[in-house]
Amino acid sequence: MPSAATNMALDPTRYYENVTTDEDTPERDPVCLYLETTNRCNLLCTTCPRTYEELEPPADMSWELFTSIVDQIPHLQRAVLHGVGEPMLVKHLPRMVRYLKDRGSYVLFNTNGTVLNEKNGRALIAAGLDELRVSFDAANAESYRAIRGKNYFNRILKNVRAFRELQEREGHLKPQVSAWLTGLRETIEELPDFVRVAAATGVKEVHLQRLVFFKDNAIGMARPDQALYEQLSAEEAVYIERATAMAEELGVTFSASGGASESHSDQGTP
Repeated sequence: MPSAATNMALDPTRYYENVTTDEDTPERDPVCLYLETTNRCNLLCTTCPRTYEELEPPADMSWELFTSIVDQIPHLQRAVLHGVGEPMLVKHLPRMVRYLKDRGSYVLFNTNGTVLNEKNGRALIAAGLDELRVSFDAANAESYRAIRGKNYFNRILKNVRAFRELQEREGHLKPQVSAWLTGLRETIEELPDFVRVAAATGVKEVHLQRLVFFKDNAIGMARPDQALYEQLSAEEAVYIERATAMAEELGVTFSASGGASESHSDQGTP
């Protein structure tokens, strides 16, 4: 059994670099945990299976179940609190974050940003959330509605801008806020504009993430032909180059590794 010191030597933001797969028995205690805090969502995304089929009854993870899982992992360093649902719909989400932070874990989750109001934002700041990933998924309202199923684009931009202004005004360095766009052929042309729109909200990081699709049971836009991964054309690559140039001009960090090559990702559907 490894010592606590051995586990704590790992960088929680790059835990995956320490994973080995050539042994049947792990040599370390678990250091990363993915928790689906809810399967409920307030959007109808065309890239998400829950839009087309109720896989299980809508429910949030209870506090008792949450603590019973976390308490089994004494050397936990990284916790990701999203799955197919929208984490910010969970009433005791900030309490979950605080519980994990009190144990020394790095905590993050993806959100669609629809309920990121001042009250909820302040609760996450107070809880000590490390990273907040907002799935914008489009550069304009029309594309957003086509992909996400509802007309919340302008609300999300307003919410994120207000949250970033709150952080800047009061000097809150955490959570680190980033904007995410799923790599779809329908929206690749919008990528440079997406960087510009995200930067206008005060976000300093923009990411193009891989589309998760189902080869044997394709649904909606979650289909192999929609994905950019390993099949990016020369014409499509131009938009990534333009987005990169736009990011440099605006002083924004831009990553497109999830769009065209194998990459670690904590992506989720929110």
